[in-house]
Amino acid sequence: MEKKKTVLVPVLIIVIVLFLVLLGAVVWTAARKPLVIKQLIETNIGAVVKEILPASEYVSLVYNYQSTNQREYNPGNWISARNLLIVLDGTIKLGFNCADIEVQESGANLVLTMPPIKILAHEQYPERAKAYDLAGGGLFPRTVRPQEILDLLGDSKLEHEKQAEENEELLKQARDSAEASFRPLLELNPSIRGRYSIVFRW
Repeated sequence: MEKKKTVLVPVLIIVIVLFLVLLGAVVWTAARKPLVIKQLIETNIGAVVKEILPASEYVSLVYNYQSTNQREYNPGNWISARNLLIVLDGTIKLGFNCADIEVQESGANLVLTMPPIKILAHEQYPERAKAYDLAGGGLFPRTVRPQEILDLLGDSKLEHEKQAEENEELLKQARDSAEASFRPLLELNPSIRGRYSIVFRW
């Protein structure tokens, strides 16, 4: 009889230890459950947003410009001198990469942290260049070569890009345009509509 009691005691201790471990696991899981659920919601809503918005670079503003440049060729030569006003056209596309958007749930707000606006493309159009003769040309003003027009475009390209990047009003228009396009798309989704307020952070 004593032998049976001796065998039962270790078994009982093992059972009690297992019960305590199981109880501890249940309590720990219950304590973490709100955090886990919150993480799942944020992960899911982030995936929803990514599915709704474009998956690549997004052009939020197209900025068309026209620049005038005065150029003198063979100045002082009364035979072949030419003084021109050259008008050039170009297009700068402003936007960002949608893959860089970060999505986070903050109470009743769905916060989209947006990447900075940048130049995605810059096109110039040598075929549209127009030249106007100014006073100061010679009797037989020389012809302007196509390469000279291309060189002029190249010289002005960086200048126009710098002007666009420093133009706060232009950058604001690009941000406002993106918000105006994205907000209705997001608010139409059943997982978002009526549940979240969309907040854009730039």
